[in-house]
Amino acid sequence: MSEFINSLILNIQDLVVSLGYPGVLFAAFAENFFPPLPSELIFPFLGFVAANGHLNFFLVILFGTLGTLLGAFLWYGLGYVLGRANLKLYIDRYGHIFRIKFTDVEKAEEWFAKHGAPVVFFGRLVPIVRTLISVPAGFVKMPFYQFLGLTFFGSLIWIGLLSSAGYLLGERWEEISRIVESYELVVELVLVAAVLVAAFAFYRRRSKKH
Repeated sequence: MSEFINSLILNIQDLVVSLGYPGVLFAAFAENFFPPLPSELIFPFLGFVAANGHLNFFLVILFGTLGTLLGAFLWYGLGYVLGRANLKLYIDRYGHIFRIKFTDVEKAEEWFAKHGAPVVFFGRLVPIVRTLISVPAGFVKMPFYQFLGLTFFGSLIWIGLLSSAGYLLGERWEEISRIVESYELVVELVLVAAVLVAAFAFYRRRSKKH
């Protein structure tokens, strides 16, 4: 991890300790808007802070989820309003400032094309994809309330898991990042299985009608 990202993480951690829940909201927003910021080094720390009694554990999860929603809405809006071609121009020109490449968006697009709407939920459990999956949802103009629901529950689960891990591990909260690095394939397999189950259920329902 670069020295810049390490410094940014430390500043965000200091901000959370200083500001409390507004700091949690900002940390979650920043982590979702700025993909290089790893959520596995933000939310376990927040859980650790809650375990020490400085914050309420459940409010950490609530404010973290709300901050993540704000970041997701921003990316969704950019995809919705600008469209693919215009957003590519902006990212090609200015993406280096935020450490984002359009290839990151294309990866999220591949997930979306392969799995459809459920990926907005399950994609929240995958680093990098969890942030930029909002963009292709905006490209195809996914209904806002559908996007809101899938994003909220996916983010709630992810933030809850990471915060709980930090709460339980205490001073060893940084161990979570090594675990998260190795599980992306598992999430994709679960996603494929979920899509197949949904397709089978839809087919069975239609068959019964006829």
